[in-house]
Amino acid sequence: MRFGKGDTSARRSHRAWGQIKGVVLLLGLLALPFSGIAAQTAAVPATVRVLVEGKPAVSLDRQALAAMPRTRIDTAATHHEPAAQWQGVRLEDVLQRAGAVSGEQLRGHGMTTIVRITASDNYQIVFSLGELDPMLGNEHVVLVDTKDGQPLTKDGPFRLVVPGDKRPARWIRNVITIEVSNDRTRP
Repeated sequence: MRFGKGDTSARRSHRAWGQIKGVVLLLGLLALPFSGIAAQTAAVPATVRVLVEGKPAVSLDRQALAAMPRTRIDTAATHHEPAAQWQGVRLEDVLQRAGAVSGEQLRGHGMTTIVRITASDNYQIVFSLGELDPMLGNEHVVLVDTKDGQPLTKDGPFRLVVPGDKRPARWIRNVITIEVSNDRTRP
C-alpha cells in the first residue's frame, strides 16, 4: 500500500493494524495445544471394549455394568485424599462375561495370559490373568463407574481401582479397552 507525503495517520493506522494481526496470530498459535486437550477429553467413549483372544469383542456401557454383580470399596486413591466409596464390577466378572478362562480351566499355557488395560491417553497397565483369578492370586481389582454415589466425570466414565496396591499407579483412569491375550514366548 502506498501513502502520500502527508498520510502519516494512515501509515500509523496501517502499522497498528499489522501489529494487531500479529498478536491475534500469536494468541491463536498459543491456544492450539489446549484445543487438543479439550478434544481428547471430549473423545473418551462411554463404553469399555473387552477383547478376549479368540472370542467376539464385548462392549460394556454403564447400563451393562449396572446389570452385573456390583461391589463396593471404601478407600482413598492416594495418601493425600480422604477415603471415598467406589462402586463397580470386579474385573474378574468383566473378563468372564467376555469369555476369558478362569478357575480350573486356567492352567498350562493359560498361565501366560495377560490382561492389558488401556486408557484414553494410551496409558497402559498389565496384570496376569492368574493374579486376578480367585483360585490363584485373587487380586481384588474393580472396574468402577461411581465415586461417592455419583458417576465418574473427569476420571471416567470407567476407572480401575486396585485397593491392595501401595501406590495408585495401576488405578488407571478413563479406561477404554481391556485386552486378554496369551503372551507366551515361543522357544
